Parts: sequence; C-alpha cells; structure tokens
Amino acid sequence: MTLAERMRYARERADLSQSALARQAGLRPQTVQAIESGVVRRPRALMELARILGVRSEWLLWDEGAMHEPAVQESPSDYHSDGVAHLSEEAVSLARDWMALSRAERDTLKEVIRALRVRNARPPGSSRD
Repeated sequence: MTLAERMRYARERADLSQSALARQAGLRPQTVQAIESGVVRRPRALMELARILGVRSEWLLWDEGAMHEPAVQESPSDYHSDGVAHLSEEAVSLARDWMALSRAERDTLKEVIRALRVRNARPPGSSRD
C-alpha cells in the first residue's frame, strides 16, 4: 500500500472528507487531494495529518509497524495517591493529544518538559536564557 492509499484509508476510517481533513490540518483541500493521488509523497504536514487521523506517522509515511499505538492501560488513579482524579477539560484534552503521539514524539516531548522544569527550578537571581 502506498502513502496515498494509506492516507485515504485512514481518512475514510476517521470518517472525514478531504475538505474536513484539510481544514483541521490547516491545509488547502487540494493539498490533501494531491497527497491521496500520489502527487505529494512527503507531505510537510505529515505529523499533523497522522495526529488528526489517529495513526502513527511511521505507518502513514512508510507502512512501518502498527497503524495505531498500542493502547496504554492507565487510569486517572495512577496519577493521584488518594485515588481521586479531578482532571480539567484541558488536562483530558492534553491526555488525548499525548495518546495520539508516537513513542518517539512522546520521548521528545518528555525531554522538552524536563528541560523546562530544570530551567524553571533555578534559584531566584540566576540568569535565564
């Protein structure tokens, strides 16, 4: 299966038209059509398209591995010692976005978060970038 075929397959499974997918990805409908017709073989918006379609970018581009990330079996109580979760809508939305990322993307994001935490943990008066 080609990128064009995988893209169409994933879009149809997500029940999106080319126009709806383009709108969500911030692209022109002609761009999505060009990808699905095989004219565009390495879309710049690949990561965003994969996220919207709920598929792994490696699968979409190269047909590598599984179409979807394996489901992670976690519950909100895993994050709270008292077993009670009070998650905001923003936290739930971020969790959904997190689950749509590939393992490599999650690892990269973890590094960024750790770097921000270290940077913000500097004592008052120390220089910041």
